[in-house]
Amino acid sequence: MKKKLGISLLIALMAFGTVSFDWNLVSAQTEEDIEQEIKELENEQLQLGEQKKEVQNNKSETEEKIEENLNEQASVQSQIDSLDQQLSDTKASISAKQGEIDATNKEINELTAQIDELTNQIEQLKEEIEVLLERITDREELLTERLRTIQRSGGALRYLEVLLGSKSFSDFISRTAAVNIMMDQDKAILESLANDKKEVENKKVTVESNKKDIESKRQDVEDNKVALEGQKNELVALENQLDEQMAERQILLAQLEEEHHHLEQYVITLEDEQRFLAQQEEAAKKAQQIAEQQLAALSQKTEGTNTNASSPNAGTGNFIWPASGSRTSNFGWRVHPIYFTKNYHGGVDIGAPQGTPIYSSGAGVGVVSTAEYHPSYGNHVMIVNIIDGQTYVTNYAHMSSIAVSPGQQVEQGQVIGYIGSTGDSTGPHLHFEIHLNRYLGVNPNTTNAVNPINYLP
Repeated sequence: MKKKLGISLLIALMAFGTVSFDWNLVSAQTEEDIEQEIKELENEQLQLGEQKKEVQNNKSETEEKIEENLNEQASVQSQIDSLDQQLSDTKASISAKQGEIDATNKEINELTAQIDELTNQIEQLKEEIEVLLERITDREELLTERLRTIQRSGGALRYLEVLLGSKSFSDFISRTAAVNIMMDQDKAILESLANDKKEVENKKVTVESNKKDIESKRQDVEDNKVALEGQKNELVALENQLDEQMAERQILLAQLEEEHHHLEQYVITLEDEQRFLAQQEEAAKKAQQIAEQQLAALSQKTEGTNTNASSPNAGTGNFIWPASGSRTSNFGWRVHPIYFTKNYHGGVDIGAPQGTPIYSSGAGVGVVSTAEYHPSYGNHVMIVNIIDGQTYVTNYAHMSSIAVSPGQQVEQGQVIGYIGSTGDSTGPHLHFEIHLNRYLGVNPNTTNAVNPINYLP
């Protein structure tokens, strides 16, 4: 009990101004007790100094990771931009290739129409040839029959009889002319039919040749279409591949951005730790100065001082509940009520109406090391108590208002603020933490926060 009262007294006397002594409390300790407390405070300062170096190293390493993260983000973003450009170019190529395929289809359709037209022409020419052949055959049969008749009746004499049978010279002339005309007509008809047949056959050959050329051209165009569709399919496959790569890069970028956010939050936490450690270190120095002054004063105290007297301010327990209300959230892992992610809760929450008083929880007298606004904690107060040689740092968060200031000494049960919902909060409540030795944040891997329920009555 003496050590608890002594260290609490040192912290209570620590203020940033004039120091006065309550000699009834001073006499409650021996020089040996105070010397031991001074050693403990010196050791505490050494530990705080080492912790500050460690936090600074962590901060430097984290800042390097942030720089690496940003560089990687820039690299991934560059890859995304490149992929985006490739996707844009590929889509344009696909569109152009589709345009070529459409033009090819149109050309194929036109060539097919030409082939159909030529096929019709060929069929018509075949019909014309058939008609001419029939006429030639008929004419040839007529001439053949005429020749047979002439042959049966004496050949050329038959024509002579026709001529000699004329009744007059004019009749002879007429008959001669008629025979010549008939023979010339037969000859002309045969020649004309032969020429027509030859012309139609030539035309048929030309049309069939044209048809073959167009069919060959259509085959070339169809082959080109197959090649174009193959190229388009390759481009579509490339587009799908680029889409997959883009999705992968975007996922990676999102992960990097999330990692960057966590790293930045960690840096902020480390900066908070640096500031809190500096405040606690300053408190330890002041406490050591006061203890040294107390030791000097005790050595000059008259022998009549009763060194075995007990302090009238002795508390009945190390911690009390810091506010009246109901416990709404426990210490440990939980789902964050705002961000809905798995989160380590470094204290307990006490729900109470806005403005409910908040009391200093630690036994004896402590010193306010922090009284300020924090983005996460909101308005919060941190108090250092040394109880039975053990240093405790208590944290009271989300206050509507703060009733104390840094460096101020506070007794157990003293009002230090009022319930609120500042910072990351979903409603009026007190978030209460207890840390052993010093505040090191609430990262589950490095924190020295303990479950307050194990220390409260």
